This record gives sequence, structure tokens and C-alpha cells, in this order.
Amino acid sequence: MSRTPGSGGADLRSMNARQVLGALHGQAQPQTVAELAGAVRLTRPTVEAALAELAGMGWIDDLEPEASPNRVGRRARRYRFNADAGLLMGVDVGPHAVTCLIADLNGTVLHSEEQHYDDHGDAATAWAVISTVVDRAIAAVPERPLLATTVGVPAVVGPDGVIAYSVVVPGWLRADIPSLITSSFPSEATYFDNDVKLATLAEAEWGRLAGVDHAIFLLAGRQIGAGVIVNGRLTRGANGAAGEIGGLDSVDWASAPIRLNDSFEPRIPIEEIFERAAGGDPEAVGAVAVFARDLAEGVAALALTVDPEVVVVSGEAALAGDAFLVPLRRALTSLALSTPRVERSSLDTRAVALGAVARSLDHLRASVLELPKAI
Repeated sequence: MSRTPGSGGADLRSMNARQVLGALHGQAQPQTVAELAGAVRLTRPTVEAALAELAGMGWIDDLEPEASPNRVGRRARRYRFNADAGLLMGVDVGPHAVTCLIADLNGTVLHSEEQHYDDHGDAATAWAVISTVVDRAIAAVPERPLLATTVGVPAVVGPDGVIAYSVVVPGWLRADIPSLITSSFPSEATYFDNDVKLATLAEAEWGRLAGVDHAIFLLAGRQIGAGVIVNGRLTRGANGAAGEIGGLDSVDWASAPIRLNDSFEPRIPIEEIFERAAGGDPEAVGAVAVFARDLAEGVAALALTVDPEVVVVSGEAALAGDAFLVPLRRALTSLALSTPRVERSSLDTRAVALGAVARSLDHLRASVLELPKAI
């Protein structure tokens, strides 16, 4: 851990300080020396020395003792992790919109920016929107060190963090937008990851997949993809392509949104189709049911491989509620050996950006604070 928050490096000399910091990070309530000593199983003098070291490095706040009128004697001081010591950033660079979240070092979102655009194949347009959205987000929060940035992209990202390829936006890679992102924003560390896998991480960190051992996360709407949880962890595969079943010609997830749009004349935004279905519009309900069946074969193939407890649905399709969930569940019943629960995501449409914050938070825990990895 660095002696100045946000300066990088890994020079924490005290394992005891690291243990104490681990006990403080993410805690909602300040802790006393006695509470920390019990949590980390160290003596009170050892904990006090660790707290002094951490306070000197700027990673914790030493709070005034809490007033206790019914008690006599010296009141216990309280300590908390200094979540304001730096910032984390998560960016969803989607084919139709860019979303940027700025969070404190507990992962609490401080500010959100979003901008939609039409011509997602135009790399120059995409970069102009990305830079504008990120600049606005950074300017909206107090100036602090930006310790980590994670960018979600509609692409396969290898274990080394390098973008391997993208069927959705190949022109972005030819224009080297990833290098522009890395060099243009003031972040000490920048990561790229597949957008659906980041949304899966967000659901596992803060949503319906928290504590679930085996699950499928389905992003369905304008874009379709899947993330897989096995033994409580996101499965990436040898080349980062786990869950990319939609690429099979027999599954053909890429055509499903087009067929859904083509079923309405004149065309209407895909969000409106799902919202109409949620409201009981017969035409929309029928179209969304067909859309659910179009996706079911790929989901069933994943379910037969993973044997999940639950399939969590996110993206625009989640707006339809049971109008999408029920026909998907019904189709899985006829295709899979056992039928998992099918539930709507508890997160909003910012799931990819929230997952990017979770990945940046993981960097903070593992590489800056040197705590055990959480995801």
C-alpha cells in the first residue's frame, strides 16, 4: 500500500496494518480499537500501532469519541476507512450509449453521466462521446486521485486484458480507441473487460447473484450476451470467451433484436416494445414472447452445461417483466433437464458501468490496499 493515497506502489510494511485496514474497508459503521482487535485477533497495542500507521498514510479517519451521557470515564475513539482518499471510475462504452460512473473507495457511486448516440460504427463519433461523458463526470466531483478505471466494451477481452476482437464494433479497434482511453484520462490504472461479464460481476457484487454458486446472467435487448457463474465465481474461460454462445449460427442471437424490431411497422424503439409488453399490449406481448423463444435455445445450452440455480435477466428485455420472463421460463422447461429460476435483475440499466466500478474496486483491494481479492 502506498504511503500517500493514490500515489501507487506497494510499500505497506506492516501485515498488521493490512489486517486492520481489511477490517475497516467497506464497513458501514466506524469501529473502536476493541472491536477491531476482536475482528483481527490482535492485541490492543498492536491494533493501536497499526491505526497510527494507517492514519499517517491517509487511509483512515480518526473520529471524535461518540457522546455517551450515561457512561463515565474515557470514551472510546472510533475509526473508519477514508473512502474519500481517491476515486474509482467505471465506464460502459456500449454500441448505442456511453455511461460513466464515479465512485468513492467503498464503491459508492458519487456521480453518473450518460449520453446516447446513433452511429455506433463511426469510431470518431464514439470517441467524441466517450471523452465528453468522462470529462463531464470527472469535473462533477471533487478533485481526488483517480486510482482505477475499468471500461466495459462489446468485445472479447483476453485474460491479459487485451481486447481480442469485436463483432459489434470492429472499427473501434482499428481506430485504436482503447489506446486513446488509456492515454487520455488521468487514471493510475486502466482495465478493459467484456461488458456482459462486467454486468455479471455487478449482479454478483450488489444484485440477485450475491451468494449464488451457479448461475447464468442474460443481457437481452438491443444487445444479447451471457455471463456464467460457477462455484460462486465468474467464469471467463481460457481466452475470455466463456458464455459467447450467441456466436453459433444455430443460436443466432444477433438476429433476434432485428426480428423483434421488424415485427412493428412503423418501427418503434426497442425499449417501447418491452414497455408495451409490460403494460399488456397484445401485439407487444406476442412479439416479446417470440423474442424470448429465440433466445431460449442458447440459454438452454448454457443451462445444460452449468446447471444453474437461476437465470437473471438484465437489459431492455427486463423492462417487459413477466411478459419476457414467463415465455423464457416455459421454453427452458421444454429444453433443459431441470428448470432454473428466471428472475429480473435487481440492478438498473447501469449494470455494465456498475460492474466496471466493481472491477476497479477489486483493483483497489488487491493492488493498492493489498487485501484479498473479493471478485
